Amino acid sequence: MRIGRTIPPAASPIYLRDIINGLKGLGKRTREIELLRSGLKAYFNVEHCYLVSSGKAALTIILEALHDLYPERDEVLIPAFTCYSVPSAVVRAGLKVKLCDIDHRSLDFDHLQLEKILQDTQASQPRPTPKIDRLLAVLPTHLFGLSADVARIRNLAASRDLHVVEDAAQVFGTDDNGRKLGTFGDVSFLSLGRGKAISAVEGGIILTNRDDLARRIENRLSQVPPYRSLDVAKLVFKAIALLIFQFPRLFWFPMLLPFLRIGDTFYEPNFEVRRFSSFQAGLLKNWREKLSAFKKKRAFNSKRLARYLDRPPLIKRYMADYTAAEKSSDAADLKMNDNESLRTEINPFVRFPVRIFDQELCETLVEESRRNGLGISFTYPDSINNIADLKGQFDHQAYANAEKLPRQLLTFPVHPLVTRKDFDKLTVTLGKIVEKHARAHAPRI
Repeated sequence: MRIGRTIPPAASPIYLRDIINGLKGLGKRTREIELLRSGLKAYFNVEHCYLVSSGKAALTIILEALHDLYPERDEVLIPAFTCYSVPSAVVRAGLKVKLCDIDHRSLDFDHLQLEKILQDTQASQPRPTPKIDRLLAVLPTHLFGLSADVARIRNLAASRDLHVVEDAAQVFGTDDNGRKLGTFGDVSFLSLGRGKAISAVEGGIILTNRDDLARRIENRLSQVPPYRSLDVAKLVFKAIALLIFQFPRLFWFPMLLPFLRIGDTFYEPNFEVRRFSSFQAGLLKNWREKLSAFKKKRAFNSKRLARYLDRPPLIKRYMADYTAAEKSSDAADLKMNDNESLRTEINPFVRFPVRIFDQELCETLVEESRRNGLGISFTYPDSINNIADLKGQFDHQAYANAEKLPRQLLTFPVHPLVTRKDFDKLTVTLGKIVEKHARAHAPRI
């Protein structure tokens, strides 16, 4: 295991002033939380905003509230390739997971399969099938910073009286045609966990404009306990640990401790749901300024990486990134520095996704990244249908694209802690590995 500068795959820095503000927030109690809620409502231009202990806690509350409105429905349709927190929350809410394959070119739903799943009836049937009767919600996900086509999904769902729960956990602050992601669904949730766009150590946000749903959410939240004193103390400890160890010069240390299981993904439906604490609200006191600064740096690094991946023929032969924007090669553009404002349409990814067509190369890159502290990593361990505790529910159902991606999809770090030297080291190493792989697998004449 490496000892030395090690780049986290994803990071949202917490600074000393944030912790000081968090400790001050403890004395202000609900006032600090209400101030944050008001700011978020104004930022997203929504009527209702609620704060809880995590993104998956937020999704759990949303699904419970929807189920209160429609108790006869108990299925939630999610992508077959997504964060394990999503099925964990569905099961935690007492509901059943239903899957749709993804489009490997966009990481959004496979919309042809989605339409088939959501079609009401065959021509011979006078009423919707029982399966559709049981479907409560559809959950499009903006994965890693990519924008899902929520508007298209809403059009499909509207005619079938289904609800769209927008998973905006990884896109806090990202716009789509001037409108904030997280405001396209009937209701949405965002994450404030470490490694997201901005962090409060942990935390989740619920957004909606629906008054009927808001009332049910408030009813559910009234039954949710607050953080206990010991829990708040743990939050303070975690914030201090992040302050010290999330930075690349020391990130190697927690990576050496196997019991921390840094970077591992778990399916855990028995997590706690808590109300947001004033310490977390205090940590986010200057959230607008931090979010803006982090967003610019992530967009800058994303553009720089996208431009690099688009150039060397060998890189293009083995890899495909997910940036839809045109990558400029203008000479002036090439002179950007780390402090320059960005002129880019590329999303500010929290982790930059790259698909590697050769599995051997994919594994070699991850292993080399571990040795050199480059922050390249796999995404999720497997598709949702292959999670051991859920596998029996999806017998004889295939999700071909979702099942391929855990072995093909890597993410590259583009967060605010990635420096120009880090980027140069990453690209030089990447080029050498790909060139070596190509020589080793060249056809022999």
